[in-house]
Amino acid sequence: MSMEGNDNNQKYVLSSLDNALSILNLFFDKDEMSVSDISARMGINRSTVFRMLVTLERRGFLTKKENAKYRLGGKIFSLGQVAYSRMELIPLVHPYLERITEQTKETSHLVIMDDANHIVFIDKVVGTLSLKMDTPEGLRLNAHLSAAGKAILAYKPQSFLEQYTETADFPFSTEKSIKNAEEFIRQMKQIKEQGYAVDDEESEIGLTCYGVPVLDTSGQPIGAVSSSGPTSRMTVNREKYIAVLRSNVKLLSESME
Repeated sequence: MSMEGNDNNQKYVLSSLDNALSILNLFFDKDEMSVSDISARMGINRSTVFRMLVTLERRGFLTKKENAKYRLGGKIFSLGQVAYSRMELIPLVHPYLERITEQTKETSHLVIMDDANHIVFIDKVVGTLSLKMDTPEGLRLNAHLSAAGKAILAYKPQSFLEQYTETADFPFSTEKSIKNAEEFIRQMKQIKEQGYAVDDEESEIGLTCYGVPVLDTSGQPIGAVSSSGPTSRMTVNREKYIAVLRSNVKLLSESME
């Protein structure tokens, strides 16, 4: 039955897309390949392969190295992260978001890296007070413009941070936004020392967020949990809210061991 269904669907397969996906599959076995390598493996002429590679590179699925060879790009990593998070991370973390919101009455979020420069909000529990933050799931931001993003970045390797400073923009969302690479590196060191990050109206005036990284068993950040709300409430309750975040993330980490 299954094989028959596959045969019936064959007429709907778009050959160019099928070939492009087959090219991506080649990278399961090889770290990097040239146009000639891929052409030989696929049995497709070089010009056709080249056009596919350029398209995949343009969309971020491949990246071209200085030696003219291609390797997997950041978009592949991002899709894998999102798929993993939706299947594994969200069900695991959501009960702790509920606890955080129950204890603070503020909106709590789960955030992961979307690519090398951006974070994406993948889950939330909305606060129960009349004035609250309600960020749409799927929202992407420059990582350093949010407490959760900064919490993740601070636990990345130094080489990752150096690359971030070279490729990320430092737009002035507000006067309090991080202005340059030097300020960014200084904040990363401070965040790692204290174990949490603060967005003090850096993305939007009147909005303050606190973020704590979620680390795997090797100490690498796989996401971050944050609490967000009006600056007036968040500032008054700063120590309490940060303690709530840290205690719940600690329980979460213990459940992952």
